[in-house]
Order: sequence, then C-alpha cells, then structure tokens
Amino acid sequence: MQFSGPPGSLTGTIPLVNSGAEKQKVRSVAVKSDQLLGAARLPLQEFPFYARLYGGEQASIPATLALDPQTPPGSYDFEVTVGTRTLPATAHVSEVVDLRLDPTEITILAGSATSYTRTLVVENAGNVPLPTGAQCDAPIFDSFDLVSTFLIGLNKGDRQSASSMAKAFLNEWADLKAGTLVSKRKPMTIAPGQKLTADVEFQLPTDLKPLRHYRASLQLYNATLSVDIYTTAKAGSSAKTGKQEASEQ
Repeated sequence: MQFSGPPGSLTGTIPLVNSGAEKQKVRSVAVKSDQLLGAARLPLQEFPFYARLYGGEQASIPATLALDPQTPPGSYDFEVTVGTRTLPATAHVSEVVDLRLDPTEITILAGSATSYTRTLVVENAGNVPLPTGAQCDAPIFDSFDLVSTFLIGLNKGDRQSASSMAKAFLNEWADLKAGTLVSKRKPMTIAPGQKLTADVEFQLPTDLKPLRHYRASLQLYNATLSVDIYTTAKAGSSAKTGKQEASEQ
C-alpha cells in the first residue's frame, strides 16, 4: 500500500474486503509507526477514513493521510489496521518549499538618502531547510502605465514618420526601468517550522526622479515582496551634489 504527496495531504488507496454477509462500515484506520507524527506533531495512531461495504463486496477506497508539515522528504514504512486485517504501507513524502513573509508589501518614502532598512518576519512553513543569500536584486519600474507611455512617445516623435513615432514610443518604454533595487541582509538558513525576524537594507539608485512612484518585486523562493517607492522633492539631490562636487574638483 503506497501513499504519496506533501506532508499535509498524502493520498493512496486501501483495499477492503467484506467476507461476511452483513453490511460493514469503517470510520477510521489504525496506524503503527515509530517515525510518523500527525498534523498536531503527536505520534500518529489513526486517521479518519470512511467506507461502507455490503456483504461479499471488495473495493479499493481512496484515503488521505495528514502528517506533521515538517516531516522531511523521504519514504517511511508503517502498518495500517482495518478491522482484523493489518497491512504494510509506505508513505512517500515529497519536498515542500513554502517561505512566508510578513509584510508582503512595503512602502519607501525616498528623499535624499539612498538606503532604507525594514524589518520582516520570515517563516519556513515547508519541510526543507531554506538558505538565503546576502543580496537580492530586482528591477525598478516607473508606475506609468503602458498607455500613458505610448501617448508620451507619440507626442515626442515626428508625426509625419511612423518609424520616428515608433522609435520614440520604444525609447519611453525602455525608460520605464529606472534602475535596480538592491536588498541586503545577513545570510542565514531557515529550518522547517522556524520563524524569525530579519533586517533588510534596501539600496536605491541615486538618479530616481523626484515626486514619482516606482515599483519593484523581490522574489525569494515562492515568496514575493512588493516594494512601492515614492520619491519626495529631495530625491536625487545627493546624486546631484556628488556630481557637482566632482565637477568642481
């Protein structure tokens, strides 16, 4: 008898035979195992199962087995008992990558500074360790929609030339990418079931335009962190100051 799937929902079938003449009902299956834990992280002794067989009937009935969500991937042998019959079984637990972030959306009000730190709660809800690196990069895009960009490009192009208008539109479209958002944090490996806080430093490009709205999405395993960047009137002032000082030297 084989069960397979993620820890919270392994599926398989249980063969049943009613050798008697009377109708029989089964509402649970007893389990014997030295390794497996149930969903509440207690030794697995039985799991719910419903079947009804008439006299002389036999059938293979689908069953679902829920284990501790942190059960590592692998194969586990155990025994199930239905009525007076005890059968060998194997649970094939698959790998689950489930990283969770809180919050999943952050806002940065960017002035003259180019570095901002936020604290995130990170949880490994899967069953495998998840190492994280020290840095993650993502492109930053202007919040202008495609229609607005299309109209701006058309207005900048030569209306007497279709190729000129198309080129102007493509240039405006390319300018939607405003640079790269760099996120830095202490590298770590998050164990299954572990929840911790992490300070993340977000580094912005120095040439973001003032009074604009930018967006970026950082991907880490299955989790996505959406970053909204609103620039103030002082945005880019540090870059301008640096360029001015360089030109004066």
